[in-house]
Amino acid sequence: MSRLTLLGTGCPSPSSLRYGPSTLFTHEGKNYLFDCGSGVTQRLSAAGIKSSEVEILFITHLHSDHVMDLYQLYISGWHQGRETKFKVVGPYGTKEFFENIVAAFSKELKGRIEWEKRPNKEGLDFEVTEINETFKFQDTDLVVTPFEVDHYPVEPAYGYQITFFKEEEEKSIIISGDTRKSENLIKYARNADALVHEVFVNLKFDEKRMSRDTLKNVKDYHTSPKELGEIANIAQVKKLILTHFVPPIFDESELIKKISEFYKGEIIIGEDLMFIKF
Repeated sequence: MSRLTLLGTGCPSPSSLRYGPSTLFTHEGKNYLFDCGSGVTQRLSAAGIKSSEVEILFITHLHSDHVMDLYQLYISGWHQGRETKFKVVGPYGTKEFFENIVAAFSKELKGRIEWEKRPNKEGLDFEVTEINETFKFQDTDLVVTPFEVDHYPVEPAYGYQITFFKEEEEKSIIISGDTRKSENLIKYARNADALVHEVFVNLKFDEKRMSRDTLKNVKDYHTSPKELGEIANIAQVKKLILTHFVPPIFDESELIKKISEFYKGEIIIGEDLMFIKF
């Protein structure tokens, strides 16, 4: 069985309903994680999965809300008995970023190692692979392919195409990461079984925490409901799954109405711990 689980569907704004961005794909008993926003280990636990059972982590980009719990995922996997390397795939800069986090906790970690006497020392080893569009990850009949998206000024930023087989039929799932309307994403998403895509719903101006430029610029590097409908329609995806809602609380019926003006397929408003079988 193959299953997509939305662990976190939120954004940088804290929400008790929507944790930080994170999506899990489970195939043939293996768990592939995409991004590790705040609360990811708690959401994994709620989904019945240990951090140690994550095969590999794919990072879309290095914005804080997508990597906030990277160290927590690493250390909790060791606590839970991981006996193999912690494997991370991400854009240029991921290796330095992760090594800096480990260095910041080095004194604390050394104390834990010496005092707790855990047998699985290899579980603290790690392997970080920095990627470009020539990279492919393959595991039995599953392939994960990164592709660049447009989240400028964040460069590079990636989406991921997951292809796998079910009863000899090839399936594909696209994870957008953060992006404005992207022609490259449309290219990779054509005829996909599911497109998991971010959406900028709206933001009300609040002079205490933003300027007019804040509102304009945040909106500019995300995707509007109209644009999202156009993307799904042009790509002819079979199913559109919405995540990374900006803001996390919004009028769901109004959002579906706006997207449906351009896309007539199935639209799913993602929720934390929602899962979809494939």
